[in-house]
Amino acid sequence: MKKFYLAAFLLFPVLTVILGSPVPAHSQFTWPPVCQEGSLPSHDPKNPADQLIVICIPPNWNGRLVIYAHGFVPAQALLELPSDELTLPDGTFVPNLFLSQGFAFATSSFHKNGVAIEQGAEDLNKLLQYFKSVVSPRSLQKVFITGASEGGLIALLLLERYPGKYDAGLALCAPVGGSPDLIRYVYDFRVVFDYFFPTVFTFPPNLPGEVPFGAVDVPEDAFLFWESVYVPRIVAALTADPLATAQLFNVTKAAIDVSDPTSILTTALSLSFYSIFGTNDQIATAGGIPYDNRSTAYVGSTNDAALNAEVERVESDGRALSYARRFYQPIGNLHAPLVTLHNTLDPVVPFGHEVNYSRLVAQKHKSAFLSIWPVDGYGHCDFTAQEVFDAFALMVQQAEAQLVN
Repeated sequence: MKKFYLAAFLLFPVLTVILGSPVPAHSQFTWPPVCQEGSLPSHDPKNPADQLIVICIPPNWNGRLVIYAHGFVPAQALLELPSDELTLPDGTFVPNLFLSQGFAFATSSFHKNGVAIEQGAEDLNKLLQYFKSVVSPRSLQKVFITGASEGGLIALLLLERYPGKYDAGLALCAPVGGSPDLIRYVYDFRVVFDYFFPTVFTFPPNLPGEVPFGAVDVPEDAFLFWESVYVPRIVAALTADPLATAQLFNVTKAAIDVSDPTSILTTALSLSFYSIFGTNDQIATAGGIPYDNRSTAYVGSTNDAALNAEVERVESDGRALSYARRFYQPIGNLHAPLVTLHNTLDPVVPFGHEVNYSRLVAQKHKSAFLSIWPVDGYGHCDFTAQEVFDAFALMVQQAEAQLVN
């Protein structure tokens, strides 16, 4: 059965080859006739670009609206509507399935790429407001907020912070345990990787005077050498030293598929991708470094004393830590149904996020609102179409049952 790949970084050729089938280029895509594209202005002086939007209303509209929050898109990319992310490898366009059942659909590019939890939440609230302005009063009966990966955390933020505005949510492969945990995981992988493979990340690469760079001082132009230099170096380093590779994954606990040796490369490339393409935007957006490992004790190598003595240590900025908690550390205070779908061996967003969030929800005595659907196996947002649609159907069913606190 075809898989449903939602990770936005699959837009980049090398990872498309490794992680999933290519999808049609955005420039060749045409939205269905019932859809209208447009833009809404940004009031963010740091990110003044307009958000691109599309709203789709079928002739047999049932009064229900599905809003979709897209996953991480590198800050270096152009703003685009997430048509690629919504297209299955077999060419099926997911919104068409919703439209055929009478649901309206809307999505946004957001007015900022990269780390955009704050901006995405603001933009989707504005998109909902705009949708209400173009339909008949009281015709909109229920709003379902959905999202994948980073977009799933945005969906959760909206569901927790705006009770009554969204009737249910679906979070796919999302860091529901919170931004701070995900930041720590990604940066920990990078510093431990550098300990075992200190000559991979240098700049300018293959030129006189090249020097190593660390987890928080990534050169602005390093991403330009991702495919040509860093991907081959990562693959070569992991392949050449199996002992170091085994220690890297034993220390970081990053997920792999033990039955598929290529998953080691997939995991390392996925997490390194975020380091190279996302670090500078993460720091700029948070107003400082949101990661601190000065007191972290790394275990699982053949010489933990040497590892802890020599691994790169990073001091955080208090403002940045606060920002990461605001955007977003979930609190578990659900006021409407939430369904989550997550691979048990997710290399990008560990499944432990689901466990941690379920504890937060239980502490708030809101477990009746939460349905976690584990999908056995390796992958990030690696679901069958049926698994996604079943999760969506459950969300709708729970919302229609009008669960109340």
